[in-house]
Amino acid sequence: MLYVEVYVPALEKEYEFSLNEHARIGAVIDEISSVVSVQEQKKWQPDTEERILCNATGMCILPADHTLYECRVHPGSRLILL
Repeated sequence: MLYVEVYVPALEKEYEFSLNEHARIGAVIDEISSVVSVQEQKKWQPDTEERILCNATGMCILPADHTLYECRVHPGSRLILL
């Protein structure tokens, strides 16, 4: 498990997540979106194909078909969900 910060510019908020480093980025995006939607009590479910997850620490876009481990996301990394 990786503990990371996720910034969501659309909501201007940061969240802390514990994520499975072997999960595909596409699944991670769905999980983060679902949790944020529940926490903010807003239906915030843009199309999966339009959402991207970026590594602010490594300054790169994370491919949806890779895992966090494959993208070298480390504990304490800061991610951005767009």
